[in-house]
Amino acid sequence: MRSSNPVFSSSSVGWQASRAGGGVMTVNGTIQKAFILLLCVLATAAWTWGRFLETGDPASIAPYVMGGAIGGFVMALVTIFKKEWAGFTAPIYAILEGLFLGGISATFERRFPGIAMESVALTFGTCMVMLL
Repeated sequence: MRSSNPVFSSSSVGWQASRAGGGVMTVNGTIQKAFILLLCVLATAAWTWGRFLETGDPASIAPYVMGGAIGGFVMALVTIFKKEWAGFTAPIYAILEGLFLGGISATFERRFPGIAMESVALTFGTCMVMLL
């Protein structure tokens, strides 16, 4: 299947881990890394959500939400174009996305009670169950 997406180009698809000196990719290693990244997202999302609950003011978390959104986008671009840096950029991306998702979810929860808590619990719960 053809795609103009740089992530799916023929030069990026393949066993890059062995060329970059990272060893062979295993299912257990993938699950462990995905679990660690999920914990990073959960921790920063919970922190941002808690900060919003303390103040009740969306302006108090706005810098975290904007920083998470812009920083996450930059880290995603860096990871796409410099795949060998993924070991360092993936945790940074997960932390930044947690800031963004926690802030947005808390804001929506305040505006529409019950909507965000269910979706967050189902999303993260499904991901954890699949990893386990």
